[in-house]
Amino acid sequence: MYHRAKGSFQVPGCREAVSGIAMHWYTGDHFEAVQAVKKAYPEQRIFFTEGCVEYSRFADSGEVQKAEMYAHDILGNLKTGMEAYFDWNLLLNVQGGPNHVGNYCAAPVMCDGNGGIEKRLSYYYIGQFSRYVKPGARRIPASCYTSGLETVAFVNPDKSRVTVLLNPTEKAIPVCLTEDGEGVSLLVEAHTVCTVMYE
Repeated sequence: MYHRAKGSFQVPGCREAVSGIAMHWYTGDHFEAVQAVKKAYPEQRIFFTEGCVEYSRFADSGEVQKAEMYAHDILGNLKTGMEAYFDWNLLLNVQGGPNHVGNYCAAPVMCDGNGGIEKRLSYYYIGQFSRYVKPGARRIPASCYTSGLETVAFVNPDKSRVTVLLNPTEKAIPVCLTEDGEGVSLLVEAHTVCTVMYE
C-alpha cells in the first residue's frame, strides 16, 4: 500500500526507513491506515498513486458501480489525510490494456476501437473533485446524519467552499447543507455524486 518517495522516516513496526508516502488500493479501503500514518507523520504529504477497476475482479460491475468505487475511495482518502490523487490508468485501449501480464482494467477514458475515445461515468465522477477542489484547498470538517451519504468539504484558496456528496444507495436522500446557521436544502438522488460550491 505504501511506496518510497522523497524524505526519510521510520514507520512503526517496519524494519526499513520509508522515504515519503505514496499509496494505492486493491484490497479494501484502509482509510484508517491513511489516517494513522498522517497522524504519526503530519509533515509528510500523502499521495494516492495507483488504483483501477480490474476486469478480473469486477467483470460484472456496471458503470455506476465502477464510478462509485472511485468516488468512495477519493472521498475516504481525502477525509483521512490524502492530498493528491493520481489515477493509474486514465486512458486504456479497447481491451483494457496495454498490460504485460494480461490483467486488463477499466479506465475513466477508453479507446472505442474506431480511432476515438469514450469518457466513462467514472471520468465525470472524478471531475466532481478535480473541477471544483482547487490546488491549495484546505479540507474542513463535514459530517452526515446518515451512513447512506458520504461527504467531504474544502475551502479553496479563493475562499469558496466546496462540498462533494455521494449517495451510493437505492434511495434519494434529502440534505440540508449548513454552515454557521445558514444553508441550502437539496435532494441527492440515488446513485448520484454532486458538488455544492458557495462563497
